Order: sequence, then structure tokens, then C-alpha cells
Amino acid sequence: MKTLETILPTLHNLFIEQLPLYIEKINKEKNDGIILPPFQNKTLFENCQKLPYYKLTFEEAEYTEKDRIIENTVFKLCFEIRIDKNTDEHLINFARYEEAVKTAIKEGAYDEVLEITKTNLKNCTIYIRFTL
Repeated sequence: MKTLETILPTLHNLFIEQLPLYIEKINKEKNDGIILPPFQNKTLFENCQKLPYYKLTFEEAEYTEKDRIIENTVFKLCFEIRIDKNTDEHLINFARYEEAVKTAIKEGAYDEVLEITKTNLKNCTIYIRFTL
């Protein structure tokens, strides 16, 4: 059975290595004067205070009867984006960050990711469901 430690390299690759590339790609594609700044985080669980940054937390882990048979654990992660909400573009910025996360997951072929279960615009939160 896999453990939480086995997904950490995948998360590092996704959020630290790949996501900045997708943010840059979206900036070039949109080319409308709104530039998404890269996240200030340098590690997955850094307690960053300079905007924009993200906070990654593990919400829960499930281990159902079916999962015991095939030795899977389902982890739910919260990817909370902190952006400057005092700008006129903060809704556009959140939507573009969300697009960058979804595209990075989809194009990166992360087998562990089952789905993005929901987003919460008010809290600028993206929930991601992983299976290990």
C-alpha cells in the first residue's frame, strides 16, 4: 500500500515545477494586459505571506472496502490561493490560476489525480482529490 510520502514528489513536481510554466503560458495566450504573477511559494508547505501564494493542506483520507482490496487510499487536498482581492481583476486572476492548475494536472498526466472536486470563488479555494 502506498503512503502519503509517495505522493509528495508528485505534488512537488506539479505545484513547484510545472504550475509556474502553465501560469506563464496562460499569460502569453491571453495577452490582454492582465499578467498573473507567479506564486511566491518555493516549497509545498511554506508559510508564505507575500501575495500571491498558495496554501496546500490535506483535508482527509478515505480507505473504503474496495480500496482495501486494491490497496488504494483516497486523499483530499485543499489548494487555497491567496491573491490580492482589492484589485478589479481578482476574479479574472482566480479563474486563470484555476485554469492553470487544471491544465497542469490534465497535461501533466498525473495518474494519481482523480478529479478537482470543487472550487470556491469566495475563498479562492480549489479542492483536488488524489488516489494513491
